[in-house]
Amino acid sequence: MQPAIQPQDLTQPVHSEGTLLALGVTLDTTTACLLENVSGLYRLVGWETLHRRIDASIPSQCAATCRQLGDKLGRPLWDDEQNRPWLQGEDPIGQPPLAYVTAGITPRPRLRVWLVGLTKGGSLAAARQALASAPLELVGMTTLTTDLQSGHWATKLIDAQPEVLVVVGGHDDADAEVQQWLNQMGRITGRALERMPPGQRPTVFYAGNRWAAEQMQQLLSVGEGPLRFVTLGNVLPAPMVVQSTELAVALSRHYWRLAQRIPGVEQLSSWITSPGRLVNLEASFAQLVQLWMDYQQLPVLHGLYCTPHWWLHVWAVQAQQGVVLRFVKPNFCPPELLTWPPVQVVSGAWPMALWPPPQRGWWDRSGMAPLVTTVGQVAPMALLQVLENDLLEPRHRRQANINIE
Repeated sequence: MQPAIQPQDLTQPVHSEGTLLALGVTLDTTTACLLENVSGLYRLVGWETLHRRIDASIPSQCAATCRQLGDKLGRPLWDDEQNRPWLQGEDPIGQPPLAYVTAGITPRPRLRVWLVGLTKGGSLAAARQALASAPLELVGMTTLTTDLQSGHWATKLIDAQPEVLVVVGGHDDADAEVQQWLNQMGRITGRALERMPPGQRPTVFYAGNRWAAEQMQQLLSVGEGPLRFVTLGNVLPAPMVVQSTELAVALSRHYWRLAQRIPGVEQLSSWITSPGRLVNLEASFAQLVQLWMDYQQLPVLHGLYCTPHWWLHVWAVQAQQGVVLRFVKPNFCPPELLTWPPVQVVSGAWPMALWPPPQRGWWDRSGMAPLVTTVGQVAPMALLQVLENDLLEPRHRRQANINIE
């Protein structure tokens, strides 16, 4: 079980009055969703999505999306003077301000990762299990072979431009003889990194034999420029003992840190009203699955979030803390997922050929549910009402063959 990234408590209401605006940024789009109390129930009263332009900043595109949605609804949603969402005005009756602004983003591609290990089995296999639980792309893999040369490997690294180098190997054994092969791999890896321009060298996440960590850092710290080296728990500390959660969480957090450094994201974050905070859309979907499982009183729930760039499977279990995450390529079903419970909640285009509708399930055709879930930070009951009445359409196997879009 992996803890949901950036957990938020959706069970205790903070505030539930006023108009709510949720802003979303993905690789391809900016979206604005407006939630408002209509006859005692919160509803999704309007939304607008614009394609992201290369020549436009994230804040300017969010502003354009808000203006366009405001024009459609006949009300101001953007304050041009303050350059922020419409949070105050001289006419609170005729032009009511927004009560709260939340935001969810996935503004950059997956993390580019290169995996290094002694052999293709053992620690390398355990590390690949961890990698499947984080938003990343495996761009290369290297094992210690008799013909491994640092120069040829450096050329591959420069071409692939990985952002992270994950190094694993060996059980947790203090015996120096056990560590000799790790040291050999470290020397070759260090020489390969030395040949790379300092600005292109990846961050190193070491998750191998803990007794070899200090020596590994010294072997990799060669050439000019500091090495960003992170020591984690061994993914395979003993035979048949896999501990992959720490590596998966560390990679996810690294992705999130890089996302927050994108120009314009800090300004977007400044528009969020307290007590809200900026969240990752994939983490928001994981929280949605947990929330919906509790709300529907289900023992387990398998959710699927479909985006053009990757799919995220989330398996939540009522009796356990945390969730299991699996990132996969679009339109792809790894064999291990066939052992999971049937998919019951989908956000995005439902891949019916791979995941037939179950006897009981829900479908967010718009793909906006992860973004709307961000309002749960300030108005959990408003979120539940919008999910139930506007976004999560009940799906049943008998209905699935009728009027499928």
